[in-house]
Amino acid sequence: MVRRFKEWKVIALTVAVALALFAGVVFYAVHQAARPEGYSGLELAPMTAAAWARTPMLARGGVLVNAVAADSPAARAGIKPGEVISALDGDPVLTARQAADRIKATKAGSSMALTLFDAASGDIRPRTVSLLFTEMPVTPKKLSVRPPRTLAKREPELPKMAAGAAWSRRIALGAFIKPLPLKGIGAGRCNGFAPEEWRVRGHDADNSMLHVAAEEGFQHALFKVGALDGRKPEDFIAAWLEEVFRTPAVLTPAQDRPFGFRVVNFGNRKGGAGFVQYRVTGDRIVLWAAAVAAGEAATTRPITGAVALSLRCAAPGAPRAVPRRRGMPATSISARCIAGDCEEGDFAGNYLAVLRKGYVHDGKDSVYLVNPRRDLWQNGAKGPGYYHQVKGDNEKLEPGRTN
Repeated sequence: MVRRFKEWKVIALTVAVALALFAGVVFYAVHQAARPEGYSGLELAPMTAAAWARTPMLARGGVLVNAVAADSPAARAGIKPGEVISALDGDPVLTARQAADRIKATKAGSSMALTLFDAASGDIRPRTVSLLFTEMPVTPKKLSVRPPRTLAKREPELPKMAAGAAWSRRIALGAFIKPLPLKGIGAGRCNGFAPEEWRVRGHDADNSMLHVAAEEGFQHALFKVGALDGRKPEDFIAAWLEEVFRTPAVLTPAQDRPFGFRVVNFGNRKGGAGFVQYRVTGDRIVLWAAAVAAGEAATTRPITGAVALSLRCAAPGAPRAVPRRRGMPATSISARCIAGDCEEGDFAGNYLAVLRKGYVHDGKDSVYLVNPRRDLWQNGAKGPGYYHQVKGDNEKLEPGRTN
């Protein structure tokens, strides 16, 4: 009897092991990632809380473009990391897995229309691009539609709402932002925008220079226009910085920026650091400079740079106003430029995208600074946009700065 029980025990254990192995094979076959039919170069990830905040026009669904392989069909189509795919061939995208499965099933030689929101730049208007799939490269970059755990979706952390509290309804409408208010500042026919504690430090009578600075700390924003008189732009800039701060400046190699501008970073022996953005037209050079304490550059450079890029003068030889060009974010330019009449300073303001700052304004010509990648497109009573609180109510702000 005991022997028979042991035999049955062995048989049961053998059957259990066999079933476990079979289940493992089935599980592997079901969950093994299928080889893509065509190649796109896209790496997808579920929507993050930040991506949700920047795409309020999406009621649900969407998938985040986590990476785009170099020289891939997606790169050639102009798709950028940070964008959100809301539809494939007009069909709404509900989950990252759904989008990944459909993209992997698209064969080489086929095209697919992708509807995209550029969450990184805060553009709420969707655009549609055509993606032409190709054969898999011989040695393709390893891409995955399963994102790292750090990209898993998290719910936005909003303030707690109290039952019956006056602020509860406003919190339910969307998260608040805290824009930095700016005041008009200037001298002669030069002006700009700066925080309350800033003052004019210098101004040339011919309106060729304006220098503003914070009352406390080392934060300086400057505008300058002059004649090169045969000098190299970098030599002109170095000499001018030494004249302003009374110490030699060391410049980095210039980097090209859109619309014919160039940028150099600099440092000096007094612990100052910053950048100069400039453009040369013939013998004329126009530049915007921001100088801060090197040890505080991470926090003060963006604000100081935004103040510098707001400065403008009715200086001799300034180019005539021209229409707004494609690729100029509304938060980097003036309301006049948004309407189609752009000055040289509007084109210079595109450097705000690098500084992660942007101008917004209310109906009373007050100007504020926001971080377009963090504060952009919060929901409010008047729809998606920038909001700030006025006497307990939310007031919607408009992109750009007043004129």
